[in-house]
Amino acid sequence: MSGLSEQAVPTVVSWNLTRRCNLACRHCYLDATQRKCPSPAELTTVESCRVIEQVAALAPGAMLVMSGGEPLLRGDLPRLVAHAAARRLTPVVGTNGTLLTERRARTLQDAGAGGVGVSVDSAAAAFHDRLRGARGAWRGALRGALAAQRAGMAVSLQATLFEQNCGELAALADLAESVGAMALNFFFLVCTGRGAKQTDLTPRQYDETLVRILQLQRERPRLLIRARCAPYVRRVLALRGGDGAARFAAWSSACLAGRSYLRITPEGQVTPCPYIPEVLGALTQATLREIWEHHPALQRLRSELPAGKCGSCDFRYGCGGCRARALAAHGDLMGEDPNCIHVRPAGALPEPAPQASPDPDMAWEPAAQALLQRIPGFVRMHVKARLELRAAREGRNLITADFMRAHRPPSVSPGRDAADTT
Repeated sequence: MSGLSEQAVPTVVSWNLTRRCNLACRHCYLDATQRKCPSPAELTTVESCRVIEQVAALAPGAMLVMSGGEPLLRGDLPRLVAHAAARRLTPVVGTNGTLLTERRARTLQDAGAGGVGVSVDSAAAAFHDRLRGARGAWRGALRGALAAQRAGMAVSLQATLFEQNCGELAALADLAESVGAMALNFFFLVCTGRGAKQTDLTPRQYDETLVRILQLQRERPRLLIRARCAPYVRRVLALRGGDGAARFAAWSSACLAGRSYLRITPEGQVTPCPYIPEVLGALTQATLREIWEHHPALQRLRSELPAGKCGSCDFRYGCGGCRARALAAHGDLMGEDPNCIHVRPAGALPEPAPQASPDPDMAWEPAAQALLQRIPGFVRMHVKARLELRAAREGRNLITADFMRAHRPPSVSPGRDAADTT
């Protein structure tokens, strides 16, 4: 994996604000419950504001994903959003949508929310409702997405892919466009929590689905479509993506867990990602900076190569496999990812280590800075880091507007906006 110097701070922090939920989703990694009252250990408003301040101190400008459970069950959500925005973070809300009214959406928008991600797992109400454990959940989710769109919020739809719905990609894109969503994120199921009982895609289905997602993005250039929890996308794009794949591949990334991504639980515990249950520390006992900079598990994720074929792969740095899937399969955070069918071709060499890291003192001309500020907040930090990395590798010490236009991600245009819950 690439060294710590390449990702010195997290660009995304996912925060499960509560374990309470009004639904009972079969694939919930948090195993959220329908209890009416928060657990005694759930962080209070004051404690939550302190967490926000720690995130802002460690990772200025990072995206803070506020989810659950169902975050709208916390009455202090607007206050937490406002506190995060005031600390120059980019707060976004991940919700099942059923409790999201236009009034609530306007309140979140006014508080400074950078967008909202609404979970919709099928174009068919029956499948979504069955998966979410409640009749009417599908209609409620779409009502919530439309309410947010009318309130002026940037909306994304989030779909978790299973064997039963991986043939619905185009139908879900139609649905996203029909509610005015600016982004559609396909999450590949990681079998943790209640999701451990669900049917995962086969490795071959993963590859085929990733190719279809790439094709769908080409067909729908105005809708930002991405595969999440699928580090294999760079390899698939490079080998099977066709025209333009190299540019798409350059803007994908390896597993982010513990490298540019962290998760905080409702009780203030820190893990490398939502799907890795290994607790690194508690914010009631240590600071986020102390955990981020010194925990041995995070050092492993940043410095060690994975075991097995992932460690000797011709895409070992650009992909490296999903660390959560490796942990679930082998009990080892640095194990081989069981969901990948790729075998390094005979004669092909393992991918060499990156030779440059972003320069913390990289200069930006004013015109380039202006373009950067017009990029949606939910990807701005990622775009900035990738541009600085590319510039460093080319021996540049100044990023110009022309350099930025030439190398920005294909689906991110200055002036567009969207929501993402990573």
